[in-house]
Amino acid sequence: MKAKSCSSFVIMGSETNSGEIIYAKNSDRPVNEAQPLIYYPAADHEEGELIDCSFARIPQVKHTYACIGSKPHFFWGFEHGVNEFGLMIGNEQVSGREYPERKWGLIGMDILRLALERARDAREAIEVITQLLETIGTGGSPLYRIHPFNSNFIISDPNESYVFESHQRKWAIKKVDRWANFGNCYSIQEDYDMLAEGTVEEAVQKGWWTEGVPFNPAKAWTIDELYYDECEGFARFARLGHLIGRSVDSGYKMTPKDCMNILRDHYEDVPELNTIFSIAANKAGSICTHPGGMGYGCATAASTVTVLHKDAPKELLYTYWGSMAPPCCSIFRPYYNVDFLPEDLQHARSLYRPEDQWWQFTELERYIALNYEKYAPKVKEVFCKLEDEFIQKAEHVEKTYNGDVNILKDFSAECSRRSSDEAIRLTDEIKSKVTTRDIDRMLLRYFTESSDEAGMPYDKSIIK
Repeated sequence: MKAKSCSSFVIMGSETNSGEIIYAKNSDRPVNEAQPLIYYPAADHEEGELIDCSFARIPQVKHTYACIGSKPHFFWGFEHGVNEFGLMIGNEQVSGREYPERKWGLIGMDILRLALERARDAREAIEVITQLLETIGTGGSPLYRIHPFNSNFIISDPNESYVFESHQRKWAIKKVDRWANFGNCYSIQEDYDMLAEGTVEEAVQKGWWTEGVPFNPAKAWTIDELYYDECEGFARFARLGHLIGRSVDSGYKMTPKDCMNILRDHYEDVPELNTIFSIAANKAGSICTHPGGMGYGCATAASTVTVLHKDAPKELLYTYWGSMAPPCCSIFRPYYNVDFLPEDLQHARSLYRPEDQWWQFTELERYIALNYEKYAPKVKEVFCKLEDEFIQKAEHVEKTYNGDVNILKDFSAECSRRSSDEAIRLTDEIKSKVTTRDIDRMLLRYFTESSDEAGMPYDKSIIK
């Protein structure tokens, strides 16, 4: 399975309603790969201590910073996360001219978590990432242990943001002016701000670039012979750029809700991509990614819209709005820098468990997919109303914060519990109404096989 699809973007404070940076990402991963949201506290470590990453053991540092991250359950690292200083990083896989070295190394998710644990701001994170890339290198795989891959990152703190793109041990960096976005493809062109030593010479020597021509990392590192499900990232990259650009170029100031809705995009305003098939089946390389249709591919496993607050108390350095499952039929809930996440967010593995929130929202998505046009509208209506309520309450809680961390903890716990309860209720409601007429035949195999593999119970008498 070579499908890879994530969508990320960052909006600088000059283009947002609050004047603060907003970071957003959909983490798209293979079907049934659970991705809980996990909190790791700050910690001190012994001299000579080693840390076991996904496929490599490396030296630990004396002190690691607290962070929360969205973590595919069997990897050590994060798809995206934020640390106690408001440093936010997201990762995307990208195909380059050649594979990284065929040895065990650090995958992009490991590098991301290591940077969050070892850096206090974006510039320190760049130092950590470049050092790890150049001295250890990349290896392992997001799907197979022997298939290495390259990674790109958007790195932000409350004051500045950078796009960091890598090709094996080489890299290019661009400081973000107004906004930037990713879509599993290289994007930095001649206007890079930093470049790894020897990058241009290597590209010329290997025939990827012409000597004397201004260097363009995106064109030098992108290979033409991509699989279809790899190159669909180009479409998502262009779509993100269109959605963001048409807003900020008109003078509109973006809000967290705007960013949440961008992550829910299915080309609704593009007539050529509207078909007779449901959104769940007609994936068309959309930003909000669903399984099913032509092969299982990837699905959005978790999402975030994170607001990075400048000159704020430590507890309010960020508001991490997190969602699980494809966001068009899910809900974003707020979490803060208070050394706390609800327990049921932090546990989910390859087999279904009804008490794990990730599986609760995934089960709901799975039943919606049986007849998206019939069941999605009600779910969207319920979650949209609840999400808007959370956003309004978050503004009040943050504005009136008096230093009592329990207020923030209780608010996050309440939002998490209420939305979890709604996900369970909505799933039960759909289950009670499902008939053979509701089944979208394009998604039948996806529903039955993926549910069976995860041990997810369903009424087999309905599906024949």
